[in-house]
Amino acid sequence: MQPKTKGIAVAATGVTAGLVGLLVMAMPAGAGQEPELPEMSATELVEATLSADAPAFEGTVAMSNDLGLPPIPGLDMANAESARIYHDGDDRARLSLQRGSTEFTAVAGPDGAWTYDSGSNTATRYPHEGGLPRHESELSDPAGTATTIIDHLSETSTITIDGTARVADRDAYELVLTPKPSERTLLREVTVAIDAATKLPLRFEVMPNGSPDPVVSAGFTEFVVGEQPDELFEFTPPDDAEVTTADPDKASRPLPEHADPAKAFDDASAGLAVTGSGWDTVLTGTLPEDALGAASERLSDQGGTGDPAALLDQLGERFTDGEISGHLFTTRAGTGIVTDDGRFAVGAVPRQVLIEALEQQ
Repeated sequence: MQPKTKGIAVAATGVTAGLVGLLVMAMPAGAGQEPELPEMSATELVEATLSADAPAFEGTVAMSNDLGLPPIPGLDMANAESARIYHDGDDRARLSLQRGSTEFTAVAGPDGAWTYDSGSNTATRYPHEGGLPRHESELSDPAGTATTIIDHLSETSTITIDGTARVADRDAYELVLTPKPSERTLLREVTVAIDAATKLPLRFEVMPNGSPDPVVSAGFTEFVVGEQPDELFEFTPPDDAEVTTADPDKASRPLPEHADPAKAFDDASAGLAVTGSGWDTVLTGTLPEDALGAASERLSDQGGTGDPAALLDQLGERFTDGEISGHLFTTRAGTGIVTDDGRFAVGAVPRQVLIEALEQQ
C-alpha cells in the first residue's frame, strides 16, 4: 500500500467513466463512542499514514453514495451491496463484491491477476507486467485509496486532527483536510479516520460545499488483522467460463504524475493531461472514437437507448461557452464536460475551471 501521487479526479478516463467511477468507491463505515488516544500532531499522523505498510487482514465493506447522478439503465453501480477484502500483508489481495445475486471477484498477486464476473460467467487474466486495471486494483486497496488522497492533497490543504472515533470496532484518529483559500473546488473537506494501531485509513468521507452530508465515503465496517489462508489468493476460473487475457499495454496505464500539461501531452502511454494541482486538479483528454458507441451498445443490451447522443443528453445538458460547446455533467462531487469535437475534462471543480483547462489544449 505504498502511496502514489494522483489527482482527485484520476478515477476518470472520460466523463461518464470518471463521474460514475466515483460510485465504486462509496463505502461507509460505522462509528461509536470517541476513544481516548495518545496525542499526535496532524503532521505526525500524516507522516505515519504515508509510511504505513498494510498488515495481513480481512475486512467487510458496505457501500453507499449520494452523487446525484441521474438513473442510467444497466449502469446501476449502487446495487453493489457488500464486499469482502483480504490482504496477505505483502503483495496479494482479494476482493469479492456482491451485486444483487451476482458476485465480482478480483484476485491479485506477484504473478498476475484475475477478475471474474459470475453474472456473465466471464474471467479475465491480467499478466504480471500489466496488472489489474486501475479502478479494480484500487477496489482491492481501499486504505490505499485514502492514503493517495492524503498524499495528493496535503500540500494544498489545511490539515487538522478533529478528535477520535470508533470505526469498524477499532480506535481511530479523525484527520481533516480542508482546501486552502486559493483552491477552486466544489468540495469543502475530506475527513479520514486513521487506525490508531496500524496507521491505515479505515474510512474517508468527501464533503461537498453547502451540505452537511458526505457526497461519497469509503471505509470498513469490519477490519480484522491476522494471517490469511494462501488459497484465498489463488484463482481458477470455472470450467465453463469464458476466459480472456488482457493486453498488458492497456490493462494498467499509469496516469501522468505531474501537473505540467505540456509534459502530460508528451506522455503517450497515458494520452491524458493534468492541469492544476491538489483540489482543483483537472484531467483532460480525447475520447476514443468508439467510446460513446461502445458504452451505448452495452447500455442498450441492458435496457438503455443504444444511441450515443441520447446517452449524452440523458447524463448531461447542452452548453456553449465561447468556442467550446458540448455536454456538461454535474454531480455533487464535481463536474465533467464532453465537447462536440470529442474532448473531455473532469474534476472536483466548477465549470469555468474545466473550460480554462480545455482552452489550454
